[in-house]
Amino acid sequence: MRKLFLLSLMLMFSFALSAQTEHMKFAGIPLTGSIEQFQKKLVAKGFRLNTKMSKMLPVGTRSFVGTFAGKKGNIAVYYDSETKNVYGAKVYYNGLTDDRAKEELDNLRSILSAKYGEANISDGTDKSGRTTFTVDTGLGSIYCYLMTDDTMLTYPFNWSTHAEFTDYANGMSHQSNVSDDF
Repeated sequence: MRKLFLLSLMLMFSFALSAQTEHMKFAGIPLTGSIEQFQKKLVAKGFRLNTKMSKMLPVGTRSFVGTFAGKKGNIAVYYDSETKNVYGAKVYYNGLTDDRAKEELDNLRSILSAKYGEANISDGTDKSGRTTFTVDTGLGSIYCYLMTDDTMLTYPFNWSTHAEFTDYANGMSHQSNVSDDF
């Protein structure tokens, strides 16, 4: 009887593990696999690698440009520098005025609320008191916020709106790899 119980327990555990293979999506692409595989899928959807910007970014980040949610934006894809596995991506729209950036943030909230439900959105504020919000998708999170770059000489077009997508499973794996370094 005990062997049957242990066998049943192991079987349920293996089903639970296999059920966790679903990943959050960015632009319809699961946030998983190697950066090379993910890049091929992004390029196939019309995104273009921004090689100049990618060279300036830290290891573990690659830059792209393309249309996301109907608007031309910049994309940053995050991957573990050791395993090369993708765990997150960010879209950001820059060169905006303060008012336009807030409109974009409100637009993102409207789209994400329609897709995931208002009950899955948590409001917050950043260090400077600006409004932020986080969406729990069940498979990951989407953190949306505004930024200003006061070093830009393009005032008042020095604002940007950001939406950071993080896959829970691969994000935790990446954090575990980073924690191993300490």
